[in-house]
Amino acid sequence: MFAVIDIEATGGKVGEERIIEIAIFLFNGKKIVDQFISLVQVDCEIPKFVQKLTGIKPSDLVNAPKFHEIAKRIIQITEDSVFVAHNASFDYRILRQEFYNLGYDFSRPVIDTIPLAEKFLPNLPAYGLATICKELEIINSKRHRADGDARATVKLLEILLEKDREKYIEGVYLKQPSVTGKHAFSKLIENLVKTIGVYYLFNSKGEVIYVGKSDQLRVRIDRHFLSTNEKAIALQKEVENIRIEETGSLLMAEILEHIELMSLKPKYNTPKDKFSLKLGLFTIPSEQKPLWDIRKIRHDKPLLLVESLKEGYRWLAEISKSLKMPVEKIVLPSHINGVKKELKKLKNDFGINLVNQSQKLERPVQAHAILQKLTYPENQMILIDAGNKIGTNTLYLIENYEFIGYSSVALVTDQTNWHLLKKKSTRVDKSVYLNSLIIKSLKDYKIKPIEFTTA
Repeated sequence: MFAVIDIEATGGKVGEERIIEIAIFLFNGKKIVDQFISLVQVDCEIPKFVQKLTGIKPSDLVNAPKFHEIAKRIIQITEDSVFVAHNASFDYRILRQEFYNLGYDFSRPVIDTIPLAEKFLPNLPAYGLATICKELEIINSKRHRADGDARATVKLLEILLEKDREKYIEGVYLKQPSVTGKHAFSKLIENLVKTIGVYYLFNSKGEVIYVGKSDQLRVRIDRHFLSTNEKAIALQKEVENIRIEETGSLLMAEILEHIELMSLKPKYNTPKDKFSLKLGLFTIPSEQKPLWDIRKIRHDKPLLLVESLKEGYRWLAEISKSLKMPVEKIVLPSHINGVKKELKKLKNDFGINLVNQSQKLERPVQAHAILQKLTYPENQMILIDAGNKIGTNTLYLIENYEFIGYSSVALVTDQTNWHLLKKKSTRVDKSVYLNSLIIKSLKDYKIKPIEFTTA
């Protein structure tokens, strides 16, 4: 039995997407024997481009059930069936994430109709669902809606099954790791669903060929061994061993991953794996004043890295306010409107100590000094995060407004002794990127400062 599924989602970061519509057709190879179609109410924004693409507006979801209200029905209709979707990795990942949020491990055999279409329908110009429908004259009157796309996928699956005279799909294909969800390391990682940390993939020579991080290690590692693209298959052939390092927090995992990627340079990682913060804040020298810019990092060194333009505009709004200077005088013209928009959202009081406005500092030192005070309230700090075991915490040490090291500590008394922590800490090289990761987590209240002694 095949559970043919299509999902419409909010989009966004991996792990943060939410389902807004789901359609499931239970197909026995000849006809549809059951179905479930529903909009899904979410507690987050639906991006404008998603609303335009799907036609689903927030007002459409007001009376729709929440995911937990339809979860049981989804489990029932897909039970003892093969999960089928066009680009199944997307739909399956998002559905598993929704169940993960409820504390349930949703697992089904998975068929992706894309590689099967490539096998049984060679020489098509492309293998997106819209192109296949056009080439095979499959009617889909509800494109980019779960109902329409799922029905079209049912018809595609029916065609594929008819072309499969040697029963490849129900024989060889259904036994592959990408379908069964089982691979050589499944047993090793089966209890790591909610585990946060870093993982290392080794080849037969003991070389690290991939480093990654996740707050759902099993799900993330599974993707390496259940994917069917060319790069994934090449990686699968080389992996001989896996090592897991639990960190307890995603921040510590990201710090460790970045350090390891810069040091080990694994062959299967791409340059973009090293950085989740893609944009930098820069100052451009000027005769009268330095102008601030936000742009992608090339070869020059930024003062701070940020995740998005909006986040960068927020910082520049705070700089504008702290300098008591109009936005037009401190940022490039292309950023003025964005910074002004963020400036309106700021509270009157920052709640932190700013440099003395009457203090005359040479530019661009003044801008750098202001930014330091905006990022860290004090030049020496201890910031506390979750630890990798129960009863432990990870501490980050800040000195002269720079992240200098981290330490895992169990005893409360050890958490407040600066000199002892500095001796025991794992030191890190001065890095704008690592410093920016710490600053972002502090700004987002994911870590917090604690009192300490220097005596």
